[in-house]
Amino acid sequence: MAESRKTSLRALALQIVLALTVAGLVYFAAGNAAQKLAKQGIVAGFGFLSRNAGFDISQRLIPYAAATSTYLDAFFVGLCNTLLAAALGIVLATLIGFVVGIARLSPNLLARGLASAYVEAVRNVPLLLQLLVWYVAVRVALPSAEAPASLGRAFVSQRGLVLPRPDFSGAAWLVPVAFLAGLAALSLLRRRARRAAETGRPPVRVWLPGLALTILLPGLAWIGLALAGHPVAVDWPARGPYDVEGGLPILPEFAALVLGLSTYTAAFIAEIVRAGLSSVARGQGRRPPRWG
Repeated sequence: MAESRKTSLRALALQIVLALTVAGLVYFAAGNAAQKLAKQGIVAGFGFLSRNAGFDISQRLIPYAAATSTYLDAFFVGLCNTLLAAALGIVLATLIGFVVGIARLSPNLLARGLASAYVEAVRNVPLLLQLLVWYVAVRVALPSAEAPASLGRAFVSQRGLVLPRPDFSGAAWLVPVAFLAGLAALSLLRRRARRAAETGRPPVRVWLPGLALTILLPGLAWIGLALAGHPVAVDWPARGPYDVEGGLPILPEFAALVLGLSTYTAAFIAEIVRAGLSSVARGQGRRPPRWG
């Protein structure tokens, strides 16, 4: 007992000495770097984030102006674009991968062959090359900027897809908050369903109530704001003399990024789905003719 206590104290002392040594080295390196930069007239730190950026960003979800926005504003614009691309890519990749994974086990020879060819081809081609191919394909397939195609209240051309932009300023922030609340409710339902399955309790319905809440809550918030006299303003795109004006532009580069990431990741998801279905025993995969 005493020997084990001495061993633990010795190990703790060594960890403390190691942590102090690493902290001292980091402090020495930082001080040395600061002195060298000061001698060369280079200012280090994050103060540049408050300076004027001076450049424009075409693809943005939040307000941004080149004349007044800072580098920190540009960082948040890029962060929002990254999160949007990730969210869209996750949804599309999951849907495509699920369908292709099931098709790989299809008794139909054509469907199985096409799915296998897709998985093998996409997984063995570098992602950067696929992004370039998608970018060229998107630009070539779209109409010219002088004659954009109309998709209802939206427009599409080689300069991108322009969608109606809702303005969530003022009291309209309740709509995205309601959507997040619906997602939180869906997550709670999934957790309850998992616990019910682990404890043998009656199953809990998840997707239908969860999707209903995810759609119903923002819809109720939207309608409630309209009835209260504070409707959510929508910036509708319109055809201008040289280009489409207003709205929310989705650039071809962004579309190529989402499509490329989705199709590439979907190939790996398809293999996971196929392997999961193949691991099920043949007898378990067949439903009995009479179910109780």
